[in-house]
Amino acid sequence: MKTFLQLLFVMIVTAWGNHAFAQDIKITGKVTASDGVGLPGASVLIKGTTKGVPTDIDGNYTIEVSSKTAVLVFSMIGMTSQEVTVGTQSVINIELKDDARSLNEIVVIGYGTASKKDLTGSIVKIEGKDIADKPNTNPVASLQSRVAGLSVVNNGTPGQAPDIRIRGTVSIGSVNPLYVVDGVLNDNIDYINPNDIESIEVLKDPSSLAIFGVRGAAGVIAVTTKQAKNGQVNINFNSTVGFKKLVNKIKLTDAAQFKTLFDEERENIGATDVFDYATWNADTDWINAVTRTGMFNTNNLSISSSTEKNKFNLGVGYTKDQGIVKHEELDKYLLSLRDEVKLTKNLKVGFNLNGVYQKLPYSGGFLDQARKVMPLVPATTKSVTATNPYGIEQQMQELYYSLPAIQNSGVVNPLIQLENEWDKTKARELRGVASVFAEVDFL
Repeated sequence: MKTFLQLLFVMIVTAWGNHAFAQDIKITGKVTASDGVGLPGASVLIKGTTKGVPTDIDGNYTIEVSSKTAVLVFSMIGMTSQEVTVGTQSVINIELKDDARSLNEIVVIGYGTASKKDLTGSIVKIEGKDIADKPNTNPVASLQSRVAGLSVVNNGTPGQAPDIRIRGTVSIGSVNPLYVVDGVLNDNIDYINPNDIESIEVLKDPSSLAIFGVRGAAGVIAVTTKQAKNGQVNINFNSTVGFKKLVNKIKLTDAAQFKTLFDEERENIGATDVFDYATWNADTDWINAVTRTGMFNTNNLSISSSTEKNKFNLGVGYTKDQGIVKHEELDKYLLSLRDEVKLTKNLKVGFNLNGVYQKLPYSGGFLDQARKVMPLVPATTKSVTATNPYGIEQQMQELYYSLPAIQNSGVVNPLIQLENEWDKTKARELRGVASVFAEVDFL
């Protein structure tokens, strides 16, 4: 019995001792930079858990751990993280070092490159794969909502460049940014195939823009095109098909609502004559009459090869982009060619060529015209006997309805212009941009 009581006493004492040992341990300290200044907002995290605290404005912190074997992780953006085992310490002060890997990262600025530590402002880099994943006729359109401070307002007309603002509206020169493609200055990058882009850098800070002078006042978008990977031969083909239609359509009155409103207007102005609705008895949604569901299709083929002496890239692409307005259609053919030859150990030469041929769409503001036409006008045609302007014989012609006299001056049936002119106006664009370079390594 005595032995049993002694054993029970030992178990109780041991349990109490373990409980006392399991009490949380309070750790305090300060996190500083290499110059001794406290770092506010640094993270102090217990490794293997989600429990942690930030440092205050002076870099001080207080945290409780459940065991002396706990490991504290000290970290901050731009700094090298440190791990410390608590042990018997109750005060742990940490000095974080600058992360050399982050500061030495190379960023494209101007005509060359610079380290992040030499820059004083924000430069945003977007990888080429993020551009290619969002097929657009203009690569800049794919930057929408991806860069803080960059405003991109896309245009609904196929082939039209989006409205770009990087540093707001400037008072001198153009409000559009300057584009630099592999060191060549351009006014736009419509001629670049999104699949040929390695990366895009959006330059906004004074350090990166200084080289451009007043031309860089509205910001700069620097584009680097792809190079062949060492020792590889790659052949890639991709195709994208999509559809687009008008959404959030403007609500217009139907025929009955228009008659009610028009009769009330005539009564209010004291008109005595009666308008004859016999001829105008349609119920047309003019927005539907001039729009459609458009198709978007891109096809790209790229071939790249690299050896110790030569790097070669070839890319071809075709894009068909139908607008939501009838007969609006863009056909775009793209070509990119890049070659780099290492002539000697210290001398390298090469060239870049980008070209585009576009069949631009016919566009005439038909959505604006359509919202002004009264719904009583039919969107169909009627047979009319007309004299041949090149002879004396008469023939039947299918013509669209003109508008009644009650429509304001300048308002026309949009289908008359759209159907009669869309294939009469030809717009073609052929553009090529090339550069030749030589690089000498003398050190």
